[in-house]
Amino acid sequence: MEPLSDPPASRDSSDPTMPRSRLGPLAIESKLGDHPSTSTVWRAIHVQLKKAIAVKVFSAPFGGTPEARRAFADEWERLKLLSHPCVAKCYGGGFEETDAYLAYELIEGDTLSCQIERTTRLSWENALEIGQGLAEALEYLHSQGVVHGAICPDKVIVSGFAPVLLDVRIDRYGSPFRSQRPPSVDHATRQAPELMAPVAGALTAPCTTSSDLYALGALLYHAITGRLPIEGDTIQEIRSNASTQIPQSPASIVLDCPVWFDKLIMQLLEKDPVNRPPTATAVKLALAEVRKRSLSRTGVAEHASSGFSPLQVTSQREKDEARTILGRGVVDLNAAEEEETPDATVWHDQPWLLLGGLAVLLMLLAYVAWPASEATLRSRAEKLMAQDTRSAWSEAENQPLRELLMRFPDGPNAEWAQQQIDRINVRQFLHQLSVKIKSNLPIKDQGELLHKQAQQFWADEEYEKAIEKYRSMVTVLGDDPEYKVAVDAARHQIGILEQDPHMNSDAAKIVRAKLDEADKLAAEERIEEAETIWESLIELYGDNPNLQSLIDVAKTRLLEID
Repeated sequence: MEPLSDPPASRDSSDPTMPRSRLGPLAIESKLGDHPSTSTVWRAIHVQLKKAIAVKVFSAPFGGTPEARRAFADEWERLKLLSHPCVAKCYGGGFEETDAYLAYELIEGDTLSCQIERTTRLSWENALEIGQGLAEALEYLHSQGVVHGAICPDKVIVSGFAPVLLDVRIDRYGSPFRSQRPPSVDHATRQAPELMAPVAGALTAPCTTSSDLYALGALLYHAITGRLPIEGDTIQEIRSNASTQIPQSPASIVLDCPVWFDKLIMQLLEKDPVNRPPTATAVKLALAEVRKRSLSRTGVAEHASSGFSPLQVTSQREKDEARTILGRGVVDLNAAEEEETPDATVWHDQPWLLLGGLAVLLMLLAYVAWPASEATLRSRAEKLMAQDTRSAWSEAENQPLRELLMRFPDGPNAEWAQQQIDRINVRQFLHQLSVKIKSNLPIKDQGELLHKQAQQFWADEEYEKAIEKYRSMVTVLGDDPEYKVAVDAARHQIGILEQDPHMNSDAAKIVRAKLDEADKLAAEERIEEAETIWESLIELYGDNPNLQSLIDVAKTRLLEID
């Protein structure tokens, strides 16, 4: 999105914080964010494209220097190149007198901060799904040389099946075009200790990928426990506690939190960056291991006994305690040292082990490099779909299902794969629409409007009117590819409604059949015969309250004819 030279509109003199009603090609509408009074993000419409977006506005004295403006333009050009499902897309930016702005993809839904405020804390399963999505987002950003630097719940929106990370910047703290709000206590509790400085608002070092991982750990800690990892009433107090205060482990607060998830979060919150996971990729793999082990319900004692951890080696004392629990006997290291060893070479340097490990590694590389077969891709997709979670369905769509269509477009599973993608799109559409209706967010097109009206009829138990609305949507919008998902969702809802017991009484079936017959006669311009059927239905069933919605259809048809 390139900045245009539209003439700027004047500000509202009653509100000095309000931007112009126009910023380049953008028409400004209303503020966004959990706290609109302090937000600098606005909902806007791109006038030429008729597209809703989120625009973040920055003010700089005298509009910034030419060098700063060039650097800011370079920044938005680089941001435009970023593309990932879990990162809000940047469309570009521009300048208007002393203001500058960045335009981002508008993501509908509640922020993670709003969800935590509403429910106090999230289930560990929900937090795990969010963590996996954010780890993937950070893996992508870090691979592009971008550090987010401000990961917190109000910059995460859970939309569809995965979280979306908002407000990505290249130079968040060095550019003159940045937020001028002073750091809050909440912000300070999420900062990595190495970024703390004696002076509020100052940084001793630039944000790094490791500080992003610390912030991710703080976010997951807050989501699971409802608490912040560092306690303190003021920024100065938090800064003094940051390097010494150890947070209570999540599993000791939320007893159903898996030990593997607990260990990962505590490692992310390590004071020394060296002790944190090395990369976002390592965190992503560790989260996948958490999901795998949690679903397999492997016991904690079994886990500690084997000494396995994707993050760190379990101590010998913990292994011995676990072996005692499992009835396996404790290893006596002193006795082992007294025995004579025929070979002074340590076991992990033995040639047979090295050769065997090399062979296993080569086999693993061959397995990974070899492309999956069509049957394997379908099997992976079925397993993910069977989990019936937003993140699993999103993963199924992004990986095996799309790959099936791309590599085997004429294969026997191509039609099945497309059907599953359509199911996922329908589920995501209905979820996003429910969020919009619940949050009283604006409806973007005719498909969403008709769905909203049909859902209102459904909620009022006017089932026939709801079906009629869904059917009209299929008739009117069915041939428009822009509304394919909305039409598929309408067909899905019709199928559910038609299974409702209220819709399947004998009388309802008779009346519905007669209405269909009358509609066919009317379409053939046999109006008098159609009128006779409608009038008969009103006379015979007009007093039956259970058929009122069907009789209303007959009355409406008569009024339309008159």
